[in-house]
Amino acid sequence: MDTSATNARTEQATHSVEAVADMLETLCPSGLHSPTGGLEDLLATLRPAASVRAQLAAVDRKTLQAALILRRQRARLRR
Repeated sequence: MDTSATNARTEQATHSVEAVADMLETLCPSGLHSPTGGLEDLLATLRPAASVRAQLAAVDRKTLQAALILRRQRARLRR
């Protein structure tokens, strides 16, 4: 049984809080809730999200929590 994929998932990646907050924005951009111009626009959003989801799986819990707070603060500043 090849456990390399399992081991890769359990190793935690070291990303800055800012980088993780940016990844979270890729997963759920504010513009996604508005109507898109077509399927190409939707796919342009979803393709990077799939990649980011895999990267976020390896981020440690404290960094992820801090990134969620940062993302919330950024959203408030944009209003």
